Amino acid sequence: MTIAAPEIAIEVDPDTGIWRTDNLPMVYLPRHFLVNNHRAVEDALGIDTYRAILQGATEKSALHWCEVQARSYNLDREQTFHLYFQRLSQRGWGRFTVEMLDSAACLGRIRIENSVFALEFGTGTERRVCYMFEGFMIGAFRFLIGAINKSANIYCREICCNAHDGVEPCQFEFGLVRPD
Repeated sequence: MTIAAPEIAIEVDPDTGIWRTDNLPMVYLPRHFLVNNHRAVEDALGIDTYRAILQGATEKSALHWCEVQARSYNLDREQTFHLYFQRLSQRGWGRFTVEMLDSAACLGRIRIENSVFALEFGTGTERRVCYMFEGFMIGAFRFLIGAINKSANIYCREICCNAHDGVEPCQFEFGLVRPD
């Protein structure tokens, strides 16, 4: 699903130098800078600790983005969900495609071609490296199902990573954690 939203534009305030896109302040930086910082934090904190921190922060950010865009463009929850991944694709994170989304069953799958992390880490890594996107998906999915269950326990996992598995695309699945 492609959403007919206004073209992506960067507005620069001449007085402050603040960049805005989609009514939100933005920062523009080189891909290697982002990934080098990402790797440095992994080294300093350990991957498990960093992953947990990122998941919480990126979930919160995705949820905030979706709330702002739904109001700004008068979109329903599913349109906003799709727009979120369309915009991530337009901002250089990778090419996101919602392969499957079943709101009633609370399940989904997204693939990412040209993931910024897979490209910078390169193939043959010892692990999957695109875990930063887990929080993106959890936050957007939490927004999508928010009317159904605001405190849902949502999982997301990377099931294939180009840097580790050597095949395009990276793939994630997500949904509600169901009690056993």
